[in-house]
Amino acid sequence: MDALTFLGGLALLLVGGRLLVSASVETATRLGVPPLLVGLTLVAWGTSAPELALNLIASAKGNAELTLGNVVGANICNMGVVLGLCAILRPLPVASGVVRTEIPLMIAMFGLVALAVLSPLAGVAAGRAGPVLMIAAFAAYSVFTIRAGLSADRRADPLAEQTGGSEMARRHRAAWMLGAMFLGGLVLLGLGGNLAADAAAGIARRLGMSDRVVGLTVVALGTTLPELVTGLVAVLNRQTDLAVGNAVGSCLFNVGAVYGLSGLLAPPGLRPEAALSVGVMVVLGLLLVPMSRTFSGRIARIEGVVLVAIQGAFIALEVWRGRG
Repeated sequence: MDALTFLGGLALLLVGGRLLVSASVETATRLGVPPLLVGLTLVAWGTSAPELALNLIASAKGNAELTLGNVVGANICNMGVVLGLCAILRPLPVASGVVRTEIPLMIAMFGLVALAVLSPLAGVAAGRAGPVLMIAAFAAYSVFTIRAGLSADRRADPLAEQTGGSEMARRHRAAWMLGAMFLGGLVLLGLGGNLAADAAAGIARRLGMSDRVVGLTVVALGTTLPELVTGLVAVLNRQTDLAVGNAVGSCLFNVGAVYGLSGLLAPPGLRPEAALSVGVMVVLGLLLVPMSRTFSGRIARIEGVVLVAIQGAFIALEVWRGRG
């Protein structure tokens, strides 16, 4: 019964996320917002909305262990599964701006998560100060990105050529329909998050695994499906910049907004058992630096295979540890 409840909640999360993304992207396009800005913000944030909904509800119920596991697991999935599979399908050029700004900021925020949940010397960071700092850093980054995107020359933006003729951009729904899609997406995300959070705890009890392991594996893979679908569709349409921006932007959203807001409700505290998963997240983030600078600035197919292999080994090891 828990499995069916979880699948039902996951379905609502995916449908709600899709509605929210579609409404957000079309609204932004109609308002004349640069497509690059849409890719780095609304698309990345929208596809991470399932993680936000699930983790806020889990945190409100005091399940900080599931929240930490899902945030870390979702970031690992974004780098291992999403970027890995997309790179295998088509090598991914990484824009110089992403190398200079998004990736270093992402690694720094990963390091703060590691400090907050692993170091016994970080008692303050393990409380609510760490999440507040995460939210502040993400807010500052968002303001910077939005201002830079609005001031950019759209004619010189390669991503504008990639996304300007997309299916979403060509649609012209009525304003009331866009509003209904947006609100409907939020409602479905809330319902789906509630169902999935309850079912995840039930699955953990039945399988003898901790909520952290369930969050790192089943829940993380499920709530990362919007990013995966978005990335694969973008790559198939040769919108590789959008795929990279979505994955990296989702990681930033997860550690900044999801971890930050969830941590305010239920601080994770010191979690030594999370050392492996947090370490894998940090290592994958660091690997993106040389990967984005080699092979003519592309994440090559062989590097995509490496990312997917790390993801597979990590899941197998965590499941084995959780059942041991």
